[in-house]
Amino acid sequence: MKIYLFSRTDNQMRSAFRADYCLQNLKAIKDISFAYLIVIIAINLLSYFFKFNIDEILHIPDFSISLLFSFCVVSIFYAISHILIRKFSTRQSFIFLSRIIVIGFSMFMISRGMLNTFHAVHNPRNSLTMYMIWLILVSIFFVFEYYETLIIVAFCLITFSILLPHYQHSTEEIYKNEFVSLIMLSVFFFSSRHFFSYRVNHFAQLKTIQEKNLQIENANHIKDEILGVVAHDLRNPLGAIESIAMLMEMDVDENDESAIENIMMIKGSCEKARSIINDLIEVARNDNEDGFGLQQIDLNTFLLNVINEWLQNKTGAAKIVFNGTKQPALSWINKEKMQRVMDNLISNALKFSEAGTQIEVLLKQIDGKCYIKVKDTGLGIPEELLPHVFDRFSKASRKGLRGENSVGLGLSIVRQIIKKHGGDIVVDSTEGKGTTFTISLPQSITSLPAA
Repeated sequence: MKIYLFSRTDNQMRSAFRADYCLQNLKAIKDISFAYLIVIIAINLLSYFFKFNIDEILHIPDFSISLLFSFCVVSIFYAISHILIRKFSTRQSFIFLSRIIVIGFSMFMISRGMLNTFHAVHNPRNSLTMYMIWLILVSIFFVFEYYETLIIVAFCLITFSILLPHYQHSTEEIYKNEFVSLIMLSVFFFSSRHFFSYRVNHFAQLKTIQEKNLQIENANHIKDEILGVVAHDLRNPLGAIESIAMLMEMDVDENDESAIENIMMIKGSCEKARSIINDLIEVARNDNEDGFGLQQIDLNTFLLNVINEWLQNKTGAAKIVFNGTKQPALSWINKEKMQRVMDNLISNALKFSEAGTQIEVLLKQIDGKCYIKVKDTGLGIPEELLPHVFDRFSKASRKGLRGENSVGLGLSIVRQIIKKHGGDIVVDSTEGKGTTFTISLPQSITSLPAA
């Protein structure tokens, strides 16, 4: 942490920091004044109801009059601080006025503590409690430039030196008191500069974080725009390539195996590229969408439809078993997005399982949540890759048992969708024994994230 002992803040952030701490100082005046006024009112009410004399109990002559005077002055400071906070401006004249008010309030409160010390015990070095308390409070709650701190120190030193001979006539005691006061003011100066330095460094860190967040937001916005443009524009040439491949397929000789193989390779590459483009568009779209259109669905019916579609249309060789709940398991979902989730998880399970291996889809509802498990007994995920399976372009992406490629976006999209449903997804896997993905979804719409 950089310490600003006899120096000011850096030029590039001086104005912003000064406006910030001036506002905080005014708020501190308002809060301290309010608390001080409450204490004065409480003391007077207690003395009224319990019929005791404040001056006699505290052994401080004219303390009640002093309280009344403090009440009036602090009330003025409270009103001024309230007005300045409401009309706060970063204009130089306004900032200068605010700083004058803060210095004036600090001097007044420290001098009140000093006077109370003198009145309570005529030899202040025996008990500097009130004086010390206000010095500590001012150093903690208010932020001063180093020259403002020096002004307050000089004011206290001069005031103490002027008042002291009226209460202590011994030259030796005067020197001792002056020495104690000097030590306390030195502590006040260094503690005030320490808190100033802490506030400066904290302010600089916040500004850096804000700037970095803005840069990240801009970078994300640019990334999404580029991603969207690239992904959409790539579809046109892919469509043209596929059309040409189809025309070539119609004209090719059925006995020319080499040509047929090349055409199938072109079509396969186009299909793979289209799948990647769709994944990129899905990622960008999900990042930009605040929320999904949700409807309350019985997950038993939904999952059965998904599995039937897989069994009938996508792979007849798959063995997918569904275990649902006896009672309807209602949850708020976006059917299209959840279809994408289940397709990705089932496809992933099939990719890393031997042909004919059984894939289990289980549904449970516990404590206001629905849990969907997709379980396989396939290849499993190495332990060192488990923390990265949901990362974008994950390094955990691998080829399937039948050579299927992956760019590492599928599971990232799955988690992205589940999070926007207010749910969560976790993975449990043992290499060589299989993998289980568990989705948790809230059943109550109040548990969903705000759109």
